[in-house]
Amino acid sequence: MLSMDEAVGDFAVGDVLIDGDRIAEVAPSVLAPDAVVVDARDHIVMPGFCDPHIHAWEGALGRIIPENVPQDTEDAIGGAPLSGRSYMYAAHRAFAPACRPEDVYAGTLNTLLAALNGGITTVVDNMHNARSPEHSDAGVEALLASGVRGVHAVGRPRAGAWAESFPSDVRRLRDQYFAGAGELCSMRLYAPGFDDLTDLLPIRKELDLWFSFDSGIEKQDLRKLYYDGSFDGREAINHGNFLSAEQRQVVIDNGAQVNVCPRIETQFRFGRVPYNEWVEQGLRPGLSNDNPMTFAIDMFAEMRALHLVHRVDAHRDGSASPTLREILESATRKGADNCGVGDVTGSLTPGKKADVILVDTTAPHLFPRNNVLATVVQGAGVESVDTVLVNGRVVKWQGRLLGVDLAEVRRRVQASHDHLLSAVNWPHAAVDFDD
Repeated sequence: MLSMDEAVGDFAVGDVLIDGDRIAEVAPSVLAPDAVVVDARDHIVMPGFCDPHIHAWEGALGRIIPENVPQDTEDAIGGAPLSGRSYMYAAHRAFAPACRPEDVYAGTLNTLLAALNGGITTVVDNMHNARSPEHSDAGVEALLASGVRGVHAVGRPRAGAWAESFPSDVRRLRDQYFAGAGELCSMRLYAPGFDDLTDLLPIRKELDLWFSFDSGIEKQDLRKLYYDGSFDGREAINHGNFLSAEQRQVVIDNGAQVNVCPRIETQFRFGRVPYNEWVEQGLRPGLSNDNPMTFAIDMFAEMRALHLVHRVDAHRDGSASPTLREILESATRKGADNCGVGDVTGSLTPGKKADVILVDTTAPHLFPRNNVLATVVQGAGVESVDTVLVNGRVVKWQGRLLGVDLAEVRRRVQASHDHLLSAVNWPHAAVDFDD
């Protein structure tokens, strides 16, 4: 039993009592004679992972970019190399404008089911392809259909023609899909950090929303934004790679959140994963997968990448390396903080929602368990996730997603994939062996 809550503790043998959608009790032994018992012997019971930064609409384009072409242009999109191996070009200048609402739905649903399958129970979908109200609706409806605890972070497309319905459509989205408090899914705003926020901040204040920012937030006058109340601590910063120490301290002092993407940032962001910089100043980042066009959605892989990158640094220059428990904290509790639901999920804590996963340790590579932290971070993988509960509801059982017609999902995704590759005259084969 790995609770990720110091007050609750961890147990070699333990019980979790779930009452409706909440965790009622966590202890070495719980007496509940009327309860339905799930026998989790030989499993690690732990909180679901929380990912604050996935671009889910890209789900029909998984691993289509095996190795991103490096670039150092000021304009990341317009200056991207005209290559199918450039994420900024392929995602934003080629595929995004070709996306229809049905492509957004298929890709988003596929990505979120992949997340659930791997034990990620909470996701902030950073939707940077809201080309029209219909595209936004498709993204939200896929989020609601997936069963994940989700946040739809709506934002403008980065390139190409669009209906310019953002941010004007935000009110409708909120009223149509997210008007009720306490629901499984919610919404927030999304923007590249360098955007002009003039039109966004009044809507943010009016609708009382969180805000997720991608690269470029270092270009904003952060001290002024916090001083005048435009920022209020409900900001989640993705790719905070290039903030100065002073800017990081402003963010930390005002209660905002930060996440890092170890696999993407070693490839896209000049090899820098700014985890230690934030920790040394007082904030432990969450972990996120970012985009599925390069890597599969896999929080186990993110944890291992974070561990390995920092072990390399520790050997080279003696810098600090996060412990396995600290890495797990980033993948669970700190991810939940970034998602705005730190009081709801992220640990096995009585009173929190029952977002729980069971990691099967009977496979040869995980038996015997020995150190539980090492088993999860350094041994387990997506295939090890046997059972997943979200909000007390079983969404994966004995290795199989429930209530999902995977054949129909695959049909939708394949149709979307074929349309998109044809629409952009993709230079590589549909089944691609190019290096």
